[in-house]
Amino acid sequence: MLTPSEVQEIVESHDTYWDGLRPRMKELRALYLTDFWREKNRVHDLVLRTEVPKAYAVVESYLGSLFAKNPSVQVEPDIRARGNAEVAEATANQYLLTVREQLEDATRLALIYLCSFLKLAPVENVDPLQRVACSALAPWEVVVDATAGAWNQQRFIGHSYLIPVYEASERYGVEESAINGRPYSKWIDRTDQQGQMAQARDTGVDTTDLWCRVVEVYDLRDDKLLVWSPDYDSGRSFIFEGVKVQVGALDEEADAEAATPEAEIEHETTGIPYKTSSGRPVVPIIPVYLSRDPDTPLRGYSLLDRSYDQFRELNVLRTYQSQGVRRMARQWLVRSGFLDDVGTSKIGQGLDGEFIEVDLPPGTPLEGNITPVPNAPIPADIQLYAETVTSDINDAGLMAPFTRGEVTKATATEQRLLADYTSSEVGRMARTRDAVITEVAKVYNIILSVLLGDEAEPLSLPNPVGPTMLSADDLTGDFGYWAVDAGSTPMADEVKRNSLERLAPVLVQLGADPKAILDELVRTYDLPRNLAEIIEPEPIAEPGTQEVPGEIPPEAGPPVLPFPGA
Repeated sequence: MLTPSEVQEIVESHDTYWDGLRPRMKELRALYLTDFWREKNRVHDLVLRTEVPKAYAVVESYLGSLFAKNPSVQVEPDIRARGNAEVAEATANQYLLTVREQLEDATRLALIYLCSFLKLAPVENVDPLQRVACSALAPWEVVVDATAGAWNQQRFIGHSYLIPVYEASERYGVEESAINGRPYSKWIDRTDQQGQMAQARDTGVDTTDLWCRVVEVYDLRDDKLLVWSPDYDSGRSFIFEGVKVQVGALDEEADAEAATPEAEIEHETTGIPYKTSSGRPVVPIIPVYLSRDPDTPLRGYSLLDRSYDQFRELNVLRTYQSQGVRRMARQWLVRSGFLDDVGTSKIGQGLDGEFIEVDLPPGTPLEGNITPVPNAPIPADIQLYAETVTSDINDAGLMAPFTRGEVTKATATEQRLLADYTSSEVGRMARTRDAVITEVAKVYNIILSVLLGDEAEPLSLPNPVGPTMLSADDLTGDFGYWAVDAGSTPMADEVKRNSLERLAPVLVQLGADPKAILDELVRTYDLPRNLAEIIEPEPIAEPGTQEVPGEIPPEAGPPVLPFPGA
């Protein structure tokens, strides 16, 4: 098991690495927020500076291409027939609909910075299905094993964050006096290596409150969850080991003595409480790597940093152009004594329709006494260079023009070919997004199985499952998760209904069982089940015919159902 001194060394190495990158991370954030010059020049000068929101446009264009309207998953049964795949799919999709914003935030962080993470953490709630919170984490908040070549090969994973001192005392059972509190400050707004402070930003936190830095370390070699803090015992010992989670269903109307906090909380000290059905520990931190450093994959690589020089050049060029335009003022050269003070003030005011009288001898021309000051034009090469820089940014993004919202004269065939080419970059990122969605669904079901304990929760699922009771056994299995978009939404259900309605007559003509098709129509449209019963019509004798006693009537064919569109 890791010792407190080893954890301290790991955290100090993590801090040293990210402290060196803090100035660069600030500049990347400033580029996205169109705040580049204010971050670069904290002591404001009198020079008017202009910025271009190109970095924001690049990030949001990728985000629009990677946007999942309604993330959901399909769950395949366990090959050992453990658990209930249909129940696991329902609980996972219900949770995914509540974390769409967190998925979008994590994707945006991964595009701006080197990478990002999603963390699922248990919270107290009466409803067991609402006891798992999800939050997007910046890369400097997660301690990774940089020596590992893949995420599942790490020896340890950590999460560093700040919590109030009183909350740390209550959560970990230590005295407040044993914690050396610190003022709240965001990592990215702290003092950089040059000793310069960034622009103050409103955090909504009282500056008089004291906070404690906590680092949760998942020791994957010895299956331990260790909580370490440099503000407790100077980092010489762990502030806590294990985790406290709320287990079982709570009754809101239960007696206060029967529902004490001790009865609601299970104290877990055996290690990482979340495990697969095969016994492998699961860390509730999901990585989002849209690009990777070839030498150190777990450090990541920023899309915005890749074109940093081009974004900076665009801001410099636009500032130069704006200053050049403002220098092209309407100035005049006037012969001394030609205008009096009143005429000079009128020219300075520049009012439309103003008359300025000048006392000239008869026959004296006016042109020789006043002339405009010549202005040097802005070189055309500046505009050409700006277009070259913009082209470099577009080339670095590997995205076709129509994916950025640009209207082109390309034909449909050319756009299809461009879309296939674009999939080499955006498609790869979409595959990463789908992997994140499936991992969130998988981890949520594992955490939910722990939080349920021995209790059961009623669920109402679509047919053919219908009402059922959710238990931890239903979620215990090595299921196969596959990400889909809009898997369970009203619009997706409407598309399925229209497709079934259109294909039903064709299926009947091909020899499909009409009874099975009728059952599917009743289930899809959520109709009463008695409509699925086929009533055999009585044969009607044709006029002028009589039944011959003892004659066997011909066998009737299969009933023909009146499907719409037939």
